Amino acid sequence: MNQIIEKSLFNEMISVELLHTVITAEPDSVVLLDIRCPEEHHKGIIPGSWLFPNDHNLENRNDTGIFRNSFKRLFKPEKFDADKRYVLVCRSGPRTEIALEAFLEHGFAACELIGGVMEWTRMGFPLAPVNGAPVV
Repeated sequence: MNQIIEKSLFNEMISVELLHTVITAEPDSVVLLDIRCPEEHHKGIIPGSWLFPNDHNLENRNDTGIFRNSFKRLFKPEKFDADKRYVLVCRSGPRTEIALEAFLEHGFAACELIGGVMEWTRMGFPLAPVNGAPVV
């Protein structure tokens, strides 16, 4: 499992299939950090995800400006554990690219989930209700 995680961190990306394998075998080996907005969280999260809600333009998902400003305002490196490995999750990918830059800039071990929650559900994996999910 560690080899899968280390390779993903090195490549800054992890596939849905590999992530599912990792969290099934060793759920505590990574922190799934869902950076979507609260409206998206309420539709379901990848089981075991931590919530780090950000604003986003849901009317025009290609407009990442609102997300970028929200993330920049909310991201405080001291909130995160430098000893943890983070998998960043959004709906389909663009927001995790933005967040990943900040995580790597501050020396965190992080990668993004390729295809996000959309790919997770497309592959047939279930979502969980947001109730009780930890919030950063």
